[in-house]
Amino acid sequence: MGARVLVIDDSPTLRKVVGHILARYDYEAVVAVDGQAGLDMLSTEKVDLILLDFVMPRMNGYQFCRELRAMAEHKTLPVVLMSAKAERIRDQFLQQTGAVDAITKPFDSRGLIAVVEGALQKAQAGRVPPAPEPSAMADESDLSKPPDSMRPSSRMDEASRNARARSEVVQMLTSVVAAAFKSAPPDEAVKESTISESIASLVDDAAMHDLSARLSAWRQGRGSQEALSGDISSIPLGEILQVLQMQRQTGVLEVTNGKVEISIILRDGFIDLAQAKGATQEFRLGRYFIESGLLAREQLENAVHQASESKQLLGSTLKQMGLVTDEDLRRALIRQTSEMIYDVLRWQRGRFMLLRDVQVPEADDARLGLPVAGIVMEGFRRVDEWRLIEESIRFDEVLVRNEPAIATLGPDELTKQERTVLDTVDGHRTVREIIDETHQSSFDTCKTFYRLLQSRLVRRRATA
Repeated sequence: MGARVLVIDDSPTLRKVVGHILARYDYEAVVAVDGQAGLDMLSTEKVDLILLDFVMPRMNGYQFCRELRAMAEHKTLPVVLMSAKAERIRDQFLQQTGAVDAITKPFDSRGLIAVVEGALQKAQAGRVPPAPEPSAMADESDLSKPPDSMRPSSRMDEASRNARARSEVVQMLTSVVAAAFKSAPPDEAVKESTISESIASLVDDAAMHDLSARLSAWRQGRGSQEALSGDISSIPLGEILQVLQMQRQTGVLEVTNGKVEISIILRDGFIDLAQAKGATQEFRLGRYFIESGLLAREQLENAVHQASESKQLLGSTLKQMGLVTDEDLRRALIRQTSEMIYDVLRWQRGRFMLLRDVQVPEADDARLGLPVAGIVMEGFRRVDEWRLIEESIRFDEVLVRNEPAIATLGPDELTKQERTVLDTVDGHRTVREIIDETHQSSFDTCKTFYRLLQSRLVRRRATA
Protein backbone atom coordinates (compact mmCIF):
# COMPACT_ATOMS: atom_id res chain seq x y z
CA MET A 1 0.00 0.00 0.00
CA GLY A 2 1.31 3.46 -0.91
CA ALA A 3 1.15 6.74 0.99
CA ARG A 4 -1.79 7.55 3.30
CA VAL A 5 -3.87 10.52 2.15
CA LEU A 6 -6.37 12.36 4.34
CA VAL A 7 -9.32 13.57 2.23
CA ILE A 8 -11.25 16.41 3.89
CA ASP A 9 -14.47 17.38 2.12
CA ASP A 10 -18.09 17.82 3.25
CA SER A 11 -19.42 16.20 0.06
CA PRO A 12 -19.96 12.43 0.56
CA THR A 13 -19.98 12.00 -3.22
CA LEU A 14 -16.58 13.62 -3.62
CA ARG A 15 -15.10 11.70 -0.68
CA LYS A 16 -16.27 8.45 -2.24
CA VAL A 17 -14.98 9.34 -5.73
CA VAL A 18 -11.57 10.58 -4.53
CA GLY A 19 -11.18 7.56 -2.22
CA HIS A 20 -11.94 5.23 -5.12
CA ILE A 21 -9.39 6.96 -7.39
CA LEU A 22 -6.68 6.84 -4.72
CA ALA A 23 -7.34 3.15 -4.02
CA ARG A 24 -7.03 2.32 -7.73
CA TYR A 25 -3.53 3.81 -7.72
CA ASP A 26 -2.51 1.96 -4.54
CA TYR A 27 -2.88 4.86 -2.11
CA GLU A 28 -4.69 4.48 1.20
CA ALA A 29 -7.41 7.08 1.78
CA VAL A 30 -8.81 8.18 5.12
CA VAL A 31 -11.66 10.70 5.09
CA ALA A 32 -13.08 13.51 7.21
CA VAL A 33 -16.32 15.46 6.74
CA ASP A 34 -14.92 18.93 7.53
CA GLY A 35 -11.87 20.76 8.86
CA GLN A 36 -12.60 20.12 12.52
CA ALA A 37 -13.10 16.40 11.91
CA GLY A 38 -9.82 16.41 9.97
CA LEU A 39 -7.95 17.94 12.90
CA ASP A 40 -9.49 15.42 15.29
CA MET A 41 -8.43 12.58 13.00
CA LEU A 42 -4.81 13.75 12.98
CA SER A 43 -4.62 13.05 16.69
CA THR A 44 -4.95 9.30 16.01
CA GLU A 45 -4.05 8.84 12.33
CA LYS A 46 -0.66 9.21 10.63
CA VAL A 47 -0.93 10.57 7.10
CA ASP A 48 1.52 11.65 4.40
CA LEU A 49 -0.63 14.19 2.53
CA ILE A 50 -3.86 16.14 2.98
CA LEU A 51 -6.35 16.76 0.16
CA LEU A 52 -8.39 19.68 1.46
CA ASP A 53 -11.66 21.24 0.31
CA PHE A 54 -11.73 25.01 0.67
CA VAL A 55 -15.43 25.72 1.28
CA MET A 56 -16.89 23.71 4.18
CA PRO A 57 -19.21 24.29 7.15
CA ARG A 58 -17.95 24.46 10.73
CA MET A 59 -14.28 24.87 9.70
CA ASN A 60 -13.26 25.79 6.15
CA GLY A 61 -9.96 25.07 4.41
CA TYR A 62 -8.24 28.29 5.40
CA GLN A 63 -9.21 27.93 9.06
CA PHE A 64 -7.99 24.32 8.98
CA CYS A 65 -4.58 25.37 7.67
CA ARG A 66 -4.21 28.01 10.36
CA GLU A 67 -4.94 25.41 13.04
CA LEU A 68 -2.66 22.84 11.35
CA ARG A 69 0.29 25.25 11.30
CA ALA A 70 -0.09 25.73 15.05
CA MET A 71 0.41 21.97 15.68
CA ALA A 72 4.13 21.28 16.06
CA GLU A 73 3.87 17.60 15.07
CA HIS A 74 1.83 18.32 11.92
CA LYS A 75 3.04 21.80 11.00
CA THR A 76 4.92 20.69 7.88
CA LEU A 77 2.33 18.22 6.51
CA PRO A 78 1.91 18.84 2.76
CA VAL A 79 -1.54 20.17 1.82
CA VAL A 80 -3.25 20.24 -1.60
CA LEU A 81 -6.39 22.34 -2.06
CA MET A 82 -9.41 20.96 -3.90
CA SER A 83 -11.98 23.54 -4.97
CA ALA A 84 -14.12 24.80 -7.83
CA LYS A 85 -12.44 28.16 -7.15
CA ALA A 86 -8.85 26.85 -7.04
CA GLU A 87 -7.66 28.66 -10.17
CA ARG A 88 -8.85 32.03 -8.89
CA ILE A 89 -7.29 31.77 -5.45
CA ARG A 90 -4.34 29.44 -6.23
CA ASP A 91 -1.49 31.92 -5.74
CA GLN A 92 -3.04 33.47 -2.63
CA PHE A 93 -3.71 30.10 -1.01
CA LEU A 94 -0.26 28.67 -1.74
CA GLN A 95 1.51 31.77 -0.46
CA GLN A 96 -0.57 32.38 2.65
CA THR A 97 -0.95 28.80 3.89
CA GLY A 98 2.18 27.05 2.67
CA ALA A 99 0.10 24.60 0.62
CA VAL A 100 2.01 22.57 -1.97
CA ASP A 101 -0.51 22.75 -4.80
CA ALA A 102 -4.17 23.27 -5.74
CA ILE A 103 -6.45 21.33 -8.07
CA THR A 104 -9.67 22.62 -9.60
CA LYS A 105 -12.88 20.58 -9.44
CA PRO A 106 -14.01 18.76 -11.41
CA PHE A 107 -10.87 16.73 -12.07
CA ASP A 108 -10.23 13.35 -13.68
CA SER A 109 -8.31 10.51 -12.06
CA ARG A 110 -5.10 11.18 -13.96
CA GLY A 111 -5.10 14.85 -13.00
CA LEU A 112 -5.68 14.06 -9.33
CA ILE A 113 -2.99 11.39 -9.18
CA ALA A 114 -0.50 13.66 -10.97
CA VAL A 115 -1.04 16.36 -8.33
CA VAL A 116 -0.83 13.83 -5.46
CA GLU A 117 2.39 12.29 -6.82
CA GLY A 118 3.92 15.72 -7.42
CA ALA A 119 3.08 16.91 -3.90
CA LEU A 120 4.52 13.75 -2.30
CA GLN A 121 7.70 14.03 -4.35
CA LYS A 122 8.15 17.66 -3.31
CA ALA A 123 7.65 16.70 0.33
CA GLN A 124 10.17 13.84 0.13
CA ALA A 125 12.72 16.10 -1.56
CA GLY A 126 12.20 18.86 1.00
CA ARG A 127 10.90 21.27 -1.64
CA VAL A 128 7.65 22.23 0.07
CA PRO A 129 7.04 25.91 0.91
CA PRO A 130 8.00 26.93 4.45
CA ALA A 131 5.09 26.56 6.87
CA PRO A 132 3.90 30.03 7.91
CA GLU A 133 3.34 30.97 11.51
CA PRO A 134 -0.41 31.08 12.31
CA SER A 135 -0.08 34.62 13.66
CA ALA A 136 1.46 35.73 10.37
CA MET A 137 -1.29 34.32 8.18
CA ALA A 138 -3.38 37.02 6.51
CA ASP A 139 -6.95 37.74 7.50
CA GLU A 140 -9.35 35.22 5.99
CA SER A 141 -11.39 37.94 4.25
CA ASP A 142 -8.38 38.79 2.07
CA LEU A 143 -8.81 35.48 0.25
CA SER A 144 -12.14 36.66 -1.17
CA LYS A 145 -10.52 39.63 -2.92
CA PRO A 146 -9.84 39.05 -6.60
CA PRO A 147 -6.11 38.88 -7.38
CA ASP A 148 -4.64 41.65 -9.53
CA SER A 149 -4.65 39.37 -12.56
CA MET A 150 -8.44 39.07 -12.26
CA ARG A 151 -9.13 42.79 -11.98
CA PRO A 152 -10.17 44.41 -15.27
CA SER A 153 -7.45 46.88 -16.24
CA SER A 154 -6.75 46.89 -19.95
CA ARG A 155 -8.60 48.29 -22.93
CA MET A 156 -8.98 44.73 -24.18
CA ASP A 157 -10.83 43.80 -20.94
CA GLU A 158 -13.14 46.78 -21.34
CA ALA A 159 -13.82 45.96 -24.99
CA SER A 160 -14.57 42.35 -24.08
CA ARG A 161 -16.99 43.36 -21.32
CA ASN A 162 -18.75 45.84 -23.61
CA ALA A 163 -19.09 43.18 -26.30
CA ARG A 164 -20.54 40.72 -23.80
CA ALA A 165 -23.02 43.24 -22.44
CA ARG A 166 -24.08 44.14 -25.97
CA SER A 167 -24.52 40.45 -26.80
CA GLU A 168 -26.76 39.96 -23.76
CA VAL A 169 -28.88 42.98 -24.68
CA VAL A 170 -29.19 41.64 -28.23
CA GLN A 171 -30.27 38.28 -26.84
CA MET A 172 -32.93 39.86 -24.65
CA LEU A 173 -34.25 42.05 -27.47
CA THR A 174 -34.24 39.08 -29.82
CA SER A 175 -36.35 36.97 -27.49
CA VAL A 176 -38.92 39.76 -27.24
CA VAL A 177 -39.07 40.50 -30.96
CA ALA A 178 -38.98 36.81 -31.90
CA ALA A 179 -42.00 36.14 -29.71
CA ALA A 180 -43.96 38.75 -31.65
CA PHE A 181 -42.92 37.35 -35.02
CA LYS A 182 -43.73 33.78 -34.01
CA SER A 183 -47.32 34.80 -33.36
CA ALA A 184 -47.66 35.80 -37.03
CA PRO A 185 -49.19 33.43 -39.61
CA PRO A 186 -46.75 30.68 -40.75
CA ASP A 187 -46.31 32.15 -44.22
CA GLU A 188 -45.20 35.45 -42.70
CA ALA A 189 -42.87 33.97 -40.04
CA VAL A 190 -39.29 35.25 -39.85
CA LYS A 191 -36.35 33.18 -38.58
CA GLU A 192 -35.10 34.12 -35.11
CA SER A 193 -31.49 34.11 -36.37
CA THR A 194 -32.41 36.73 -38.97
CA ILE A 195 -33.96 38.95 -36.31
CA SER A 196 -30.87 38.56 -34.09
CA GLU A 197 -28.52 39.49 -36.93
CA SER A 198 -30.61 42.54 -37.76
CA ILE A 199 -30.66 43.77 -34.17
CA ALA A 200 -26.91 43.10 -33.73
CA SER A 201 -26.11 45.19 -36.78
CA LEU A 202 -28.00 48.14 -35.29
CA VAL A 203 -26.81 47.95 -31.66
CA ASP A 204 -23.47 49.78 -31.82
CA ASP A 205 -21.71 51.72 -29.03
CA ALA A 206 -23.87 54.80 -29.56
CA ALA A 207 -27.02 52.71 -29.41
CA MET A 208 -25.81 50.97 -26.24
CA HIS A 209 -25.17 54.31 -24.54
CA ASP A 210 -28.61 55.50 -25.57
CA LEU A 211 -30.24 52.28 -24.36
CA SER A 212 -28.39 52.56 -21.03
CA ALA A 213 -29.61 56.12 -20.57
CA ARG A 214 -33.16 55.08 -21.37
CA LEU A 215 -33.01 52.15 -18.91
CA SER A 216 -31.60 54.46 -16.24
CA ALA A 217 -34.41 56.94 -16.81
CA TRP A 218 -36.94 54.10 -16.69
CA ARG A 219 -35.57 52.93 -13.31
CA GLN A 220 -35.69 56.44 -11.90
CA GLY A 221 -39.25 56.69 -13.12
CA ARG A 222 -40.01 53.59 -11.06
CA GLY A 223 -38.53 55.35 -8.06
CA SER A 224 -35.45 53.10 -7.92
CA GLN A 225 -31.80 54.08 -7.75
CA GLU A 226 -28.96 51.98 -9.20
CA ALA A 227 -26.36 51.69 -6.43
CA LEU A 228 -24.02 48.98 -7.77
CA SER A 229 -23.62 46.95 -10.94
CA GLY A 230 -21.08 44.70 -12.63
CA ASP A 231 -20.19 41.43 -14.34
CA ILE A 232 -20.34 38.23 -12.28
CA SER A 233 -17.44 36.73 -14.24
CA SER A 234 -15.23 39.47 -12.77
CA ILE A 235 -16.85 39.81 -9.34
CA PRO A 236 -18.47 36.53 -8.20
CA LEU A 237 -22.00 36.83 -6.90
CA GLY A 238 -21.14 35.14 -3.61
CA GLU A 239 -18.68 37.92 -2.81
CA ILE A 240 -21.20 40.60 -3.76
CA LEU A 241 -23.80 39.11 -1.41
CA GLN A 242 -21.31 38.93 1.45
CA VAL A 243 -20.32 42.57 0.94
CA LEU A 244 -23.98 43.61 0.93
CA GLN A 245 -24.53 41.74 4.19
CA MET A 246 -21.48 43.32 5.85
CA GLN A 247 -22.67 46.77 4.79
CA ARG A 248 -26.24 45.98 5.88
CA GLN A 249 -27.60 47.07 2.51
CA THR A 250 -31.31 47.24 1.66
CA GLY A 251 -32.49 46.90 -1.93
CA VAL A 252 -33.09 44.49 -4.79
CA LEU A 253 -30.11 42.68 -6.31
CA GLU A 254 -31.08 41.77 -9.87
CA VAL A 255 -28.98 39.09 -11.58
CA THR A 256 -29.49 38.01 -15.19
CA ASN A 257 -27.73 35.80 -17.71
CA GLY A 258 -29.84 37.02 -20.62
CA LYS A 259 -32.43 34.24 -20.28
CA VAL A 260 -33.22 34.07 -16.58
CA GLU A 261 -33.51 36.95 -14.12
CA ILE A 262 -33.27 36.42 -10.36
CA SER A 263 -34.24 39.22 -7.98
CA ILE A 264 -32.82 38.91 -4.45
CA ILE A 265 -34.53 41.28 -2.01
CA LEU A 266 -32.36 42.35 0.93
CA ARG A 267 -33.22 44.17 4.13
CA ASP A 268 -30.37 45.38 6.37
CA GLY A 269 -28.06 42.82 4.76
CA PHE A 270 -30.41 39.84 5.19
CA ILE A 271 -32.32 38.07 2.41
CA ASP A 272 -36.10 38.47 2.64
CA LEU A 273 -37.07 36.76 -0.62
CA ALA A 274 -35.91 35.75 -4.09
CA GLN A 275 -38.04 35.84 -7.23
CA ALA A 276 -37.36 34.53 -10.74
CA LYS A 277 -38.38 35.33 -14.30
CA GLY A 278 -37.76 32.80 -17.05
CA ALA A 279 -36.64 30.03 -14.66
CA THR A 280 -37.63 26.38 -15.04
CA GLN A 281 -40.76 25.15 -13.29
CA GLU A 282 -38.75 23.40 -10.56
CA PHE A 283 -38.52 26.79 -8.83
CA ARG A 284 -42.30 27.32 -8.72
CA LEU A 285 -43.68 27.57 -5.21
CA GLY A 286 -46.18 24.75 -5.60
CA ARG A 287 -43.41 22.21 -6.16
CA TYR A 288 -42.24 22.54 -2.57
CA PHE A 289 -45.70 21.81 -1.18
CA ILE A 290 -46.02 18.68 -3.31
CA GLU A 291 -42.52 17.50 -2.45
CA SER A 292 -43.19 17.91 1.28
CA GLY A 293 -46.46 15.97 0.98
CA LEU A 294 -48.70 18.89 1.98
CA LEU A 295 -50.58 18.97 -1.33
CA ALA A 296 -51.65 16.55 -4.02
CA ARG A 297 -51.21 17.66 -7.61
CA GLU A 298 -54.95 18.05 -8.10
CA GLN A 299 -55.15 20.37 -5.08
CA LEU A 300 -52.28 22.45 -6.40
CA GLU A 301 -53.80 22.75 -9.87
CA ASN A 302 -57.10 23.87 -8.35
CA ALA A 303 -55.33 26.45 -6.17
CA VAL A 304 -53.32 27.78 -9.13
CA HIS A 305 -56.56 28.21 -11.08
CA GLN A 306 -58.25 30.06 -8.19
CA ALA A 307 -55.19 32.29 -7.66
CA SER A 308 -55.23 33.20 -11.36
CA GLU A 309 -58.95 33.96 -11.29
CA SER A 310 -58.69 36.14 -8.18
CA LYS A 311 -55.33 37.66 -9.20
CA GLN A 312 -53.86 36.65 -5.85
CA LEU A 313 -50.52 35.10 -4.97
CA LEU A 314 -50.56 31.32 -4.78
CA GLY A 315 -49.44 31.32 -1.13
CA SER A 316 -52.30 33.61 -0.09
CA THR A 317 -54.80 31.46 -1.97
CA LEU A 318 -53.54 28.26 -0.37
CA LYS A 319 -53.88 29.80 3.10
CA GLN A 320 -57.41 31.02 2.36
CA MET A 321 -58.33 27.52 1.19
CA GLY A 322 -57.01 26.13 4.48
CA LEU A 323 -54.50 23.90 2.70
CA VAL A 324 -51.34 25.36 4.26
CA THR A 325 -50.45 27.32 7.39
CA ASP A 326 -48.30 30.43 7.73
CA GLU A 327 -45.41 28.24 8.88
CA ASP A 328 -45.88 25.87 5.91
CA LEU A 329 -45.71 28.84 3.55
CA ARG A 330 -42.64 30.25 5.26
CA ARG A 331 -40.76 26.95 5.00
CA ALA A 332 -41.63 26.67 1.30
CA LEU A 333 -40.49 30.24 0.62
CA ILE A 334 -37.20 29.61 2.43
CA ARG A 335 -36.52 26.55 0.28
CA GLN A 336 -37.57 28.33 -2.90
CA THR A 337 -35.42 31.40 -2.16
CA SER A 338 -32.41 29.34 -1.11
CA GLU A 339 -32.52 27.08 -4.17
CA MET A 340 -32.83 30.03 -6.55
CA ILE A 341 -29.68 31.54 -5.06
CA TYR A 342 -27.85 28.18 -5.06
CA ASP A 343 -28.61 27.95 -8.77
CA VAL A 344 -27.50 31.46 -9.66
CA LEU A 345 -24.19 30.92 -7.82
CA ARG A 346 -23.39 28.35 -10.55
CA TRP A 347 -23.65 30.91 -13.34
CA GLN A 348 -20.39 31.57 -15.14
CA ARG A 349 -21.68 34.63 -16.98
CA GLY A 350 -24.17 37.38 -16.30
CA ARG A 351 -24.73 40.84 -14.91
CA PHE A 352 -25.82 42.07 -11.50
CA MET A 353 -27.36 45.34 -10.39
CA LEU A 354 -28.34 46.59 -6.93
CA LEU A 355 -31.41 48.84 -6.95
CA ARG A 356 -32.45 50.87 -3.94
CA ASP A 357 -35.84 52.38 -3.10
CA VAL A 358 -37.73 49.53 -4.75
CA GLN A 359 -40.90 48.30 -3.07
CA VAL A 360 -41.56 44.54 -3.26
CA PRO A 361 -44.79 43.81 -1.33
CA GLU A 362 -44.24 40.03 -1.43
CA ALA A 363 -40.87 40.46 0.31
CA ASP A 364 -42.41 42.77 2.90
CA ASP A 365 -44.93 40.05 3.67
CA ALA A 366 -42.40 37.20 3.70
CA ARG A 367 -39.54 38.85 5.67
CA LEU A 368 -37.53 35.64 5.71
CA GLY A 369 -34.44 37.35 7.16
CA LEU A 370 -32.02 34.69 5.87
CA PRO A 371 -28.29 35.20 6.62
CA VAL A 372 -26.14 35.40 3.50
CA ALA A 373 -23.20 33.38 4.84
CA GLY A 374 -25.10 30.12 5.28
CA ILE A 375 -26.72 30.30 1.84
CA VAL A 376 -23.44 31.17 0.08
CA MET A 377 -21.56 28.39 1.89
CA GLU A 378 -24.17 25.78 0.91
CA GLY A 379 -24.27 27.22 -2.62
CA PHE A 380 -20.51 26.80 -3.05
CA ARG A 381 -20.73 23.24 -1.70
CA ARG A 382 -23.36 22.48 -4.33
CA VAL A 383 -21.25 24.10 -7.05
CA ASP A 384 -18.42 21.70 -6.22
CA GLU A 385 -20.76 18.71 -6.18
CA TRP A 386 -22.60 19.78 -9.35
CA ARG A 387 -19.32 19.76 -11.28
CA LEU A 388 -18.77 16.13 -10.47
CA ILE A 389 -22.38 15.20 -11.20
CA GLU A 390 -22.47 17.03 -14.54
CA GLU A 391 -19.65 14.84 -15.84
CA SER A 392 -21.95 11.82 -15.55
CA ILE A 393 -25.50 13.18 -15.95
CA ARG A 394 -27.02 15.12 -18.85
CA PHE A 395 -30.53 16.57 -18.72
CA ASP A 396 -31.36 15.36 -22.24
CA GLU A 397 -30.33 11.72 -21.81
CA VAL A 398 -32.59 8.73 -21.13
CA LEU A 399 -31.75 6.19 -18.43
CA VAL A 400 -33.01 2.62 -18.15
CA ARG A 401 -33.37 0.30 -15.17
CA ASN A 402 -30.89 -2.54 -14.64
CA GLU A 403 -33.46 -5.08 -13.49
CA PRO A 404 -31.01 -7.92 -12.58
CA ALA A 405 -29.10 -5.57 -10.25
CA ILE A 406 -32.31 -4.16 -8.77
CA ALA A 407 -33.58 -7.68 -8.07
CA THR A 408 -30.61 -8.32 -5.74
CA LEU A 409 -31.49 -5.38 -3.45
CA GLY A 410 -32.85 -5.91 0.02
CA PRO A 411 -35.97 -3.99 1.15
CA ASP A 412 -33.98 -1.35 3.06
CA GLU A 413 -30.93 -0.91 0.82
CA LEU A 414 -32.27 2.21 -0.91
CA THR A 415 -33.29 5.48 0.69
CA LYS A 416 -36.81 6.82 0.12
CA GLN A 417 -35.40 9.41 -2.32
CA GLU A 418 -33.45 6.76 -4.24
CA ARG A 419 -36.52 4.51 -4.45
CA THR A 420 -38.71 7.40 -5.65
CA VAL A 421 -36.26 8.38 -8.39
CA LEU A 422 -35.63 4.78 -9.44
CA ASP A 423 -39.38 4.23 -9.84
CA THR A 424 -39.56 7.11 -12.35
CA VAL A 425 -37.03 5.52 -14.73
CA ASP A 426 -38.98 4.03 -17.64
CA GLY A 427 -36.48 4.06 -20.50
CA HIS A 428 -38.40 6.80 -22.34
CA ARG A 429 -38.37 10.03 -20.33
CA THR A 430 -35.29 12.22 -20.20
CA VAL A 431 -33.73 13.32 -16.92
CA ARG A 432 -35.20 16.82 -17.38
CA GLU A 433 -38.68 15.40 -18.05
CA ILE A 434 -38.47 13.31 -14.88
CA ILE A 435 -37.44 16.37 -12.85
CA ASP A 436 -40.34 18.41 -14.27
CA GLU A 437 -42.97 15.68 -13.90
CA THR A 438 -42.02 14.63 -10.36
CA HIS A 439 -41.75 18.18 -8.94
CA GLN A 440 -38.24 17.57 -7.58
CA SER A 441 -35.12 19.74 -7.59
CA SER A 442 -32.61 19.12 -10.37
CA PHE A 443 -29.76 19.02 -7.84
CA ASP A 444 -31.29 16.36 -5.57
CA THR A 445 -32.58 14.29 -8.50
CA CYS A 446 -29.32 14.36 -10.47
CA LYS A 447 -27.36 13.58 -7.31
CA THR A 448 -29.57 10.53 -6.80
CA PHE A 449 -29.21 9.50 -10.45
CA TYR A 450 -25.44 9.81 -10.02
CA ARG A 451 -25.52 7.35 -7.08
CA LEU A 452 -27.79 4.95 -9.00
CA LEU A 453 -25.41 5.02 -11.97
CA GLN A 454 -22.41 4.43 -9.73
CA SER A 455 -24.25 1.48 -8.15
CA ARG A 456 -25.16 0.17 -11.64
CA LEU A 457 -28.86 0.16 -10.77
CA VAL A 458 -29.55 2.26 -13.86
CA ARG A 459 -27.63 2.67 -17.10
CA ARG A 460 -27.74 4.88 -20.16
CA ARG A 461 -30.07 3.83 -22.94
CA ALA A 462 -28.10 2.53 -25.88
CA THR A 463 -28.31 4.76 -28.95
CA ALA A 464 -29.26 3.33 -32.31
